[in-house]
Amino acid sequence: MRRTAGPPRIVDVSIACFIAVLLAGMSGCQQPDNAIQIDNDDIGGIVSGPNGPEAGVWVIAETTDLPTRLIKIVVTDAEGRYVIPDLPSASYTVWVRGYGLVDSPKVQVGPGTIQHLDAIPAPDPRSAAHYYPAGYWFSLLQVPGEEEFPGTGPEGNGLSPNMASRAEWLRNLKSGGCMQCHQLGNQAIREIPEELGDFESSVAAWDRRIESGQAGGSMSNGLNRMGRRRTLEIFADWTDRIAAGEVPEAPRRPQGVERNIVITQWDWADAKAYLHDEVSTDKRDPTVNANGPIYGTLEASADYVPILNPVEHASSQVTLPVRDPDTPVASGPPLQASPYWGDEAIWTSRANAHNPMLDHRGRLWLTSRVRPRENPAFCRDGSDHPSARQFPVTGSGRHLAMYDPETEEYALISTCFSTHHLVFAEDDDHTLWTSGGGQVIGWLNTKMFDETGDEQQAQGWTALVLDTNGNGKRDAYVEPDEAPDPSKDTRVRSGYYGVAVSPVDGTIWGSSLGFPGAILRLDPGSDPAATALIEVYMPPWNNPAAPVQGYSPRGMDIDRNGVAWTPLASGHMASFDR
Repeated sequence: MRRTAGPPRIVDVSIACFIAVLLAGMSGCQQPDNAIQIDNDDIGGIVSGPNGPEAGVWVIAETTDLPTRLIKIVVTDAEGRYVIPDLPSASYTVWVRGYGLVDSPKVQVGPGTIQHLDAIPAPDPRSAAHYYPAGYWFSLLQVPGEEEFPGTGPEGNGLSPNMASRAEWLRNLKSGGCMQCHQLGNQAIREIPEELGDFESSVAAWDRRIESGQAGGSMSNGLNRMGRRRTLEIFADWTDRIAAGEVPEAPRRPQGVERNIVITQWDWADAKAYLHDEVSTDKRDPTVNANGPIYGTLEASADYVPILNPVEHASSQVTLPVRDPDTPVASGPPLQASPYWGDEAIWTSRANAHNPMLDHRGRLWLTSRVRPRENPAFCRDGSDHPSARQFPVTGSGRHLAMYDPETEEYALISTCFSTHHLVFAEDDDHTLWTSGGGQVIGWLNTKMFDETGDEQQAQGWTALVLDTNGNGKRDAYVEPDEAPDPSKDTRVRSGYYGVAVSPVDGTIWGSSLGFPGAILRLDPGSDPAATALIEVYMPPWNNPAAPVQGYSPRGMDIDRNGVAWTPLASGHMASFDR
């Protein structure tokens, strides 16, 4: 008697699934396991929802079994398949997260396991929106119209008269103020915390909120620049509408190559510190420090360098000292009590390290304070230092430090110029250029410093001088507030924020903050303190001939072809080819 094709096939699949459950710990049998190929240090499977495979959702694996918490995240493909690769031996909590879903039940899984997962559809739009990116929630903020500018002040429309255009107000909202520190739109900001207290209105709650903690003074001043009353009303309206149930539009799920990423996250530092920056290699040679430690900077929050060992999944700390014990703490006391930390001043740093960079030897260089602001005599008027003879400097708010992981020792370097970001030139002296000097840009000849230990002779700085007389060289100049003189050059105050060295010609590029901001190019010349010339390039703002109106660069870098790249507060990624 000949069998029909149907029943045996069903029985065979059932047996295969049953065996796979016993051997591999499967949670379901949507597809044969041979659709997923894993090694013994991977976790893989298929994510399915009520309508079949779920494409473009995240699968998250988290463990606290290692020296520091480890999280890996991948994205499912078009068939709902996922593989979380290269996991150290540990027990992992695994779950699904995605747009249109709520988090799935968490399961405990070990590497080498096929684990199919069930996606849970969100029961309503608000539950789904809980997982949307902060920027989507932030997009619900209703900004003032063009017709409201210039502002007419507190007795008028509540916007500052100093805000001449909506673009300038937006720049302050985004890269010039609130958003440069806060992830506007995340749950902590789009909701008013109960711990803040009771208020007669949301405007009053926001007025109190922005004065919280040690950043309260700067947040309050930022709001005043924009126009306190109207800006408070805008934020209050935003959170009121969200509290009433308004949600943003749904993002699309990851598509195409967006599904190919593997995100690895580790815990380091501590709950009261905020991580400003990190570095893993010398950008001139990205093979330096391969698989080595990753170093961070905590800015005003704490006086140590957090270090992550990405191979051992372990974190550690190295104390960051100052040279002068009278160096003040970078942050003052809270302006008002924090809803999270109360009156405690949780930020305690004196070094105020901002930006790290590794050199060709794998040593860590930092922009970091080593002393109080007042400069020593060699920086000031009357000094015979070559740079001081050209442009004396009376104070500097941040300096340089170098940590050698081999000796576990610091070199603290007192600079006459203030520092913020730093970058190495591709030259024989391994010159370290810095931003943050305001009216000057400074550098350190690290080869000379290594050979002599002489911080005074190894450093230099120059004023920013435009060749306005057009003769191709630096001459006597007029000051920024003086009338132009066609026979002279002109000193400018367009200080560096971002800083990068062109690999094409060794010129020093940077971004200048403000509105509409600028891109800078410095040609050092043969004797930078006396010969350097600056060029200032404005973004296409209020330019009728420009197809796009852009403004206010912030960070920047330069590619191997000498083209500068920068994000703009206008919402663009811009390039500039001189």
